[in-house]
Amino acid sequence: MSRQIPRRLPAATWFGVVGALLLAGFAVFAGQHAAAARGWIDGPSWLLETVAALEDREPSIWVSVGGIAAALLGVWFLIAAFTPGRRTHLPVEGRCDLWVSPRAVEALAADAAERSPGVLHGRGDVQRRRLRVSALLAPGADAGVVAISEAVGERITGLADLELSVQAKEGGR
Repeated sequence: MSRQIPRRLPAATWFGVVGALLLAGFAVFAGQHAAAARGWIDGPSWLLETVAALEDREPSIWVSVGGIAAALLGVWFLIAAFTPGRRTHLPVEGRCDLWVSPRAVEALAADAAERSPGVLHGRGDVQRRRLRVSALLAPGADAGVVAISEAVGERITGLADLELSVQAKEGGR
């Protein structure tokens, strides 16, 4: 069974929109040039005036800087075009095609930590392949990191294959 991974839109999507807007702007320039060349409108061609303004035997430093910036922007666009979108959900273990959001795993982990004895507050944080659980312990409580790790591990078993780390600190009086 092939799984289709839920992903965000690739970064190249936004560059495509910007490129389309730039092409639309160039089309306006070309259309105005064609209309001026045919005599349909009064006034000179914007395209010819722009080219005349750029025509200089000695290129200025700004032309060089603009060329370098355009080359770097082009390389960035190419990298973005070939970079896939990030995965938005985590695969559930098993043979089914089921995905769970990282926020749901965080909520389950926080709830499991809070249900452990002596824990006042729990918080889960999923980053890539790691689940980090922070727990605030009641002053003088005998709750330990091992008990919290076991409770969270039992709760998320089968949902996602994540590395679990637990941090617990005692709250103030």
